[in-house]
Amino acid sequence: MKPYPTPPDGLQVVSAPPILTLTLDRPQRRNSLTDDIVLALIDTLEAASADEEIRAVLLNATGDNFCSGFDLAGRAGGGTRPRPGSISRRMPYLVNRLIPVMLEVQVPIVCAVRGWAVGLGLSLVLASDFAVVADDARLRAPFTSMGITPDSGSSWLLPRLAGVARAKQMLMLGEEVSGAEAASWGLIHQAVSAGKVDVEAAALAARLAGSATVAVGLAKVLIHSGSGRSLEAHLGDEAFAMELSSRSADFREWAESRREDRPPEFTGR
Repeated sequence: MKPYPTPPDGLQVVSAPPILTLTLDRPQRRNSLTDDIVLALIDTLEAASADEEIRAVLLNATGDNFCSGFDLAGRAGGGTRPRPGSISRRMPYLVNRLIPVMLEVQVPIVCAVRGWAVGLGLSLVLASDFAVVADDARLRAPFTSMGITPDSGSSWLLPRLAGVARAKQMLMLGEEVSGAEAASWGLIHQAVSAGKVDVEAAALAARLAGSATVAVGLAKVLIHSGSGRSLEAHLGDEAFAMELSSRSADFREWAESRREDRPPEFTGR
């Protein structure tokens, strides 16, 4: 199994099987991300995907805001001007790894969001399997208003989740969307009052952690891989996933619970 990394400053990692909780912890910087935090998130999620005890991940943040994006000011504070091409050299190993990892790991990810979710912070929300967002949260992709183009997968995720017209509204016009509006678009799983975000997100993570882990993980893979496959190829993927899931202990537990007329008690096996 891949070992868990030591969390850097600004990231709390709490393993309480079957749930792993990741907390962005830079409230004084609106929980903006650093290179070290991005790399730690990648390594931690990869480790969790191979950890037989972890069946769900809860991603949240301290303070009033979820994440204001990448800490560009902090990086610039180093005083050394990077060589030309720095962005194209860095991104494949940082945010361009983080978003695919979130989509690919079979462990479901629940995201709890209050306040600002901007730029990379918005992409974290969109790449989570379920986002529980405060009604008055502020979701924004401000790239073009800064004179730059979208990154961290936002121009791939937004059209697929909200449709092309609404993606243009956010990506080309830079318009802000509230949590309530994002829920009405189908962009997120659920919008609730700010005071209920943590409770609802924790309950959802617990529900996923108590579900049929093998089947849930394979269903996630099918959902994300299906848009890039032909129907014929996807049906083959479904058949393979059915073969695996039907041999799981959780499926046998479901069959036995039906015979005994009781709720199933899934163990994630």
